[in-house]
Amino acid sequence: MADHNPDRSTKDDLSPGYWYQQRCLIAGGTNGFGLILAKTLCRYGATVMLIGRSADGVRNAIALCETEARTANNSTQQVHGLTADLNQPGEGERVVAHCLQKLGGCDSFFFCIGQSSRSAILNLPPNEIRRSIEANLMTAVEVTQAVAETVCRARGHLVFISSLAGKFVTPAMGNYAIGKSSLAAFVEAVRLEAELLGGHVLLVSPGPIARNIQKEPNCSFNRYDSEVVKHGLRDIAKQPGGGASLRLLNATRLAQEVLLACRKRAPELVRPKKAMLLAGFIAWFPSWGRKILHRYTSNAYQSTDEKRLLS
Repeated sequence: MADHNPDRSTKDDLSPGYWYQQRCLIAGGTNGFGLILAKTLCRYGATVMLIGRSADGVRNAIALCETEARTANNSTQQVHGLTADLNQPGEGERVVAHCLQKLGGCDSFFFCIGQSSRSAILNLPPNEIRRSIEANLMTAVEVTQAVAETVCRARGHLVFISSLAGKFVTPAMGNYAIGKSSLAAFVEAVRLEAELLGGHVLLVSPGPIARNIQKEPNCSFNRYDSEVVKHGLRDIAKQPGGGASLRLLNATRLAQEVLLACRKRAPELVRPKKAMLLAGFIAWFPSWGRKILHRYTSNAYQSTDEKRLLS
């Protein structure tokens, strides 16, 4: 197994060989950024267990990861998958038990589940806020509790993919921000306990990630259309980040940065880097910081006159 000693040389830390034969559980590893992360780990020689809600999605992700492993001359026997809905009681424990039985242990856990949305918070039914918390926070709770002891014993990594929405509340993104900021608070609580047991906890807060137009279904690019109409938002709210003025992140590069942050045992990774500076500026200078944030975000809300014209 890979050596988790944080005092290893910098040269070793930067080597993809760090992940060779590491046993990794990836919740949400069957699509989006979770799949990119899984493929990167397979290319580096890790043994992975992919978790997804769709049986077809799991099979497809396994095939893609096996191809990635084969391309890098690694064994395709290192890729496993399981269908599970982590929002259901008992599923987190079942997933971890299956992972330990199949892989013989778990050295690192990656949580890549989340659900974005577009809404106007003052008119949002409370049950939709509950859904955001369930999708973005509660899916992480049971599985993290079940796997934490094993990962900490291996001096491994507990990695949570959040979002800039967990740091900033921007127009039309309020409900998503509620879910992701709840996840961020949970991760900090996990950190306080896991690090005492030898584990490393990493919170990743990326901005909008570029999507693969050729390989993803068209519906994934129009998923906010009905919400924008329902809540009377401007069309710009459909765009990544709700129309925020941010360059889309390269998913492959971000995956490499996440794994590098693990090897460095960094507490947090924020991309783009300027977002971390802005978060600190808002903490120190709330009024000025919010004015700067406003410059980078769009006004997704329709004016009273616009609503009257559309009614």
